[in-house]
Amino acid sequence: MSGRALLRAWLLALALLPAGGAVTALADDGRPPAPEVGHPATAVPVPLSGLRPSEIETVAVPTPTIGPGSTVSVDLLRAASNRKELVLFVGGYGSQADDGAFAALSARFPPDRYDVRRLGDDPHFPYDTYGPLDASAATLTDQIRAIGPRYAGINVVSHSMGGAVVDRAFDDGLSAKDGVRTYVAIAGPHSGADFARVPTAVLPLIGPVRDIVRAGATLVARDPESAAARDLATARPIAPPQGVVRLDLSLSTDGFVNRYDAIDPGVDQRVFLPASPGEFLDGHGGSLTNREIGEAIVETIREHRLPPDRRDGITRLIAPLLWDRSTSVWRFILLAITFGAIALWFARFIPGWGVPIARANALGRDFLRSLGR
Repeated sequence: MSGRALLRAWLLALALLPAGGAVTALADDGRPPAPEVGHPATAVPVPLSGLRPSEIETVAVPTPTIGPGSTVSVDLLRAASNRKELVLFVGGYGSQADDGAFAALSARFPPDRYDVRRLGDDPHFPYDTYGPLDASAATLTDQIRAIGPRYAGINVVSHSMGGAVVDRAFDDGLSAKDGVRTYVAIAGPHSGADFARVPTAVLPLIGPVRDIVRAGATLVARDPESAAARDLATARPIAPPQGVVRLDLSLSTDGFVNRYDAIDPGVDQRVFLPASPGEFLDGHGGSLTNREIGEAIVETIREHRLPPDRRDGITRLIAPLLWDRSTSVWRFILLAITFGAIALWFARFIPGWGVPIARANALGRDFLRSLGR
């Protein structure tokens, strides 16, 4: 039996284990439950995605013709028809334009057909991933409108919080008229994120130990306090943009953007199983390197329409169950961290503990400042 088959068998056993009552209760936050196999597309017609590829080319980029007596250069017409498309990646919270997060995906696009860019790689369009989502969305829209006319089409691929940025851009006016043809969100928190909601609610209440908590979170992952986190705490899904092919993709072991965070009504959502131990341990980052997710992205962009769902029956059965389990586990971890932070706040009142905790909080503040936080 191959290693992948063994991993799938183990994942099936894990997904079918009964969840503990306390952990299961954490998953009920009042929001509507996500469908078990993703979010089926609505019946609202989407003009471009409903056409054959040849028809899409005709609609999105009209093919010029030479009429009688025309003086238009044949070379000019050939150049217009041979324009590349742009693949624009939008990174997540705390990411950097040069961190290589999209390297594996970028390599999938042939350079003779696509230019690959990343929001933030042009100093004229800076992307502060800790800044307000509205500002980041405006930057994205400005860049697309500035460089879009030179391309035959623009394809946006986001990861994590980048999905909320792209959602906000469409909600604020970005559209197919700007040349956007496809938008694929990987692990997108379209309905906000628990890992933003909880710090936004708790940190203001534990001021004397807040910087200890922030510094600890920064060492492990990212600073949980920022304008972006506050915006993400209240993010809500948008209506699918007309004329733009939409697809959501996630790994079933992603607990940072869980199944409730990823709710995106009207958009086809496909959940995949991890294909390696690394993807199992880090389902959030692993979604950027998963082969099946990468293939779905490339096919969507190449064809300018939703590709057939090629997940096998085992994946369709196990992935939603495993994602539900991952959601419960990570919510339990988040709850434990929250109780620990509150306990640290109360510990200040224990005789002899107040001064050391105050010093530790000051050190945490200095550490954050050294990082520009």
